[in-house]
Amino acid sequence: MNATDYFFEHTSGLEKTFLEGRESISFKELHSEVVNLASWIRAEVGTAKHIIILSVNNLFFLKTYLAVIKSGNVCIPLDPRIEKENFDYIAGLTKPDMILLTDDILRRLPLGDLRYVLPSDIAEFGDHHVSDFITDTDIDECAEIIFTSGSTGEPKGVMISHRNLISNTASIVEYLNLTAGDRVLVVLPLYYCYGLSLLHTHLRVGGSIVFNNSFMFLGKVFKDLVDYKCTGFAGIPSHF
Repeated sequence: MNATDYFFEHTSGLEKTFLEGRESISFKELHSEVVNLASWIRAEVGTAKHIIILSVNNLFFLKTYLAVIKSGNVCIPLDPRIEKENFDYIAGLTKPDMILLTDDILRRLPLGDLRYVLPSDIAEFGDHHVSDFITDTDIDECAEIIFTSGSTGEPKGVMISHRNLISNTASIVEYLNLTAGDRVLVVLPLYYCYGLSLLHTHLRVGGSIVFNNSFMFLGKVFKDLVDYKCTGFAGIPSHF
């Protein structure tokens, strides 16, 4: 089972708002746009390719993150303030077929010959092709790679499967007894597993999220503090 399908399993048709605040979108709208974008990504690069995302917490990140996983490719979300040295190291290691990023990051971070896609490039897409997703995703395939910050050496990547994401989400939902009535203020960065778990769980149960990037620096400090203990999601992760 594809992890994105699991997140939307009971919520894809909801008219309720999922993301609230300066940017907003309903579950139904988000699901439709994610599938459209996933179809386009698959047509452009195929499957099982590495795709990097560089963005702060926003609607662009939501759409691209879920779409890359849905497309059957490997999502690599990175700190949008990443130093060029660390970016070059990760790009050289993973050899991404596509980089999804916002304009401000492109102005700061030279990408050379790497292929990139901006929000304006994906603003309009037609209806998705259902035939693109007839074959289900192998649950043990890698869905994403989460990298440490590299503050204590070279960045290390943890390979996380669709099964890991699904198991982790189910475990948190059960332990915290999350429901559609829950709404969470997301201040942790979504390029790291703790922030992503808020996205996964509330998407699964029909709750809502609100982004507040004012505390993103604290999220970065928190990430650095726990990097050396990073164990990914449920299950035993392998390292890239």
